[in-house]
Amino acid sequence: MFALMLDEFQSQSDVVEVGSFLEVVGDGYGLSKTSVWRCVRSVTNILLCHATDYIRMPSARHEVMEAHQSFHAIAGIPQIIGLVDGTLIPIANPSALNQAFICRKGFAVINVQVVVDHRGMFADVVAKWPGDSGYPLRTYLLNPVTNPTTRAEENYNIAHIHTRNLVERSIGHWKMRFRCLHKSAGGLRLKPERCCAVAVVTAILHNIAVSGGAALPEEEEEEEEEEEEEGVHNPPQLRDPLHAAGVQTRQQIIHSVFV
Repeated sequence: MFALMLDEFQSQSDVVEVGSFLEVVGDGYGLSKTSVWRCVRSVTNILLCHATDYIRMPSARHEVMEAHQSFHAIAGIPQIIGLVDGTLIPIANPSALNQAFICRKGFAVINVQVVVDHRGMFADVVAKWPGDSGYPLRTYLLNPVTNPTTRAEENYNIAHIHTRNLVERSIGHWKMRFRCLHKSAGGLRLKPERCCAVAVVTAILHNIAVSGGAALPEEEEEEEEEEEEEGVHNPPQLRDPLHAAGVQTRQQIIHSVFV
């Protein structure tokens, strides 16, 4: 379920790359940056061992039914089990980067794909890819109609926008809670594989916060994220059997629900 790049996460040499966040924490508690990093590394490794306890897709029948009903209540699209989106996590370690990590906006990123459930919690996290991405149309993965020509297709697109708004809000809330993930922080000063670990661990903590009803920081609650649009643009569609089957599934939904 989770794709991570953690080969060298234990390396002590990372302490020189961590950046200002550890310095701020250390100053507040009278600790050195090295000591803070050791604590962060230990807690991160422990939490990663429990990732599947906190980040998982609905599997039991009642969980699937609850997801279907909750998503259907948003805008009428049936049988949704999760919302897929990608978001860019800025990184700031030029010595470890190559051009593959430079997104089309001109800065270095890790592209993290997430699946969000009906509660706004992460059901899946894939943190390993550099650069940009898009999503193909499949029988199990529905995207908007690129050039709608009927009122039904327009209605479907509107419903798609309303439904996917939940994943956009969830990503925004995730980055509000963990400002190190936001580009305003200047990027994670870690090697790319360690940034992937940070992304997954903060997703775990986000789920714990949501399930516990933790409030967002009030002063940042209305802030909008800009990076999320990177992961949702549609790539050129190949007219292959998988795409054709996806078109058929989408059209069946459009004609049965949105006419």
